[in-house]
Amino acid sequence: MRQAQTLSVVGFVISLIMGGAGFSTIAMADQAGSNSGEIVEDIIEEVVGQTLETIREEVRRNTGIDPLKRGYDYRRQYEPAPSGISNEATRELRKLNEEHDQKIRKLDEELQRKLDKARAEFEREVAKEDKSEKIREKRAKLVEKVDKAEDTFHEKMDKENRRFDEKRNKILLKG
Repeated sequence: MRQAQTLSVVGFVISLIMGGAGFSTIAMADQAGSNSGEIVEDIIEEVVGQTLETIREEVRRNTGIDPLKRGYDYRRQYEPAPSGISNEATRELRKLNEEHDQKIRKLDEELQRKLDKARAEFEREVAKEDKSEKIREKRAKLVEKVDKAEDTFHEKMDKENRRFDEKRNKILLKG
């Protein structure tokens, strides 16, 4: 019995994703019955969860570097700081790096809030719906919001990375 319910849920989710091709979505939703919450969670995991995992990896790549060795633009080759760099310049670089990491973490927190808001709104809206077409529309709206939030995050992070690299270069030049 559990296997049949799992297959129904999987079929329902697949039909939502694929636009109902070959599946009677409403019938599957009826069969899924109390598993509708599970379906919503599956959609959220697919749309929001994958984005969160991608962003976590990017935050890891964009924080915690050694500013004496390189900057944050992964497309550039960096020369390490000269061996005779002053202690003051080293302190400035370390402080700059701490500030940068803090800003990236704040951008991550801002994105988390936007995704949480989109997730909550999706859950609220889907709870009112019983038609698969409407659920598909809500899912598309969720994808749009998540994509927009992610794009904004990337734009802001790129700006912070450029700002860091410019300041790093100034410190190294006077260094």
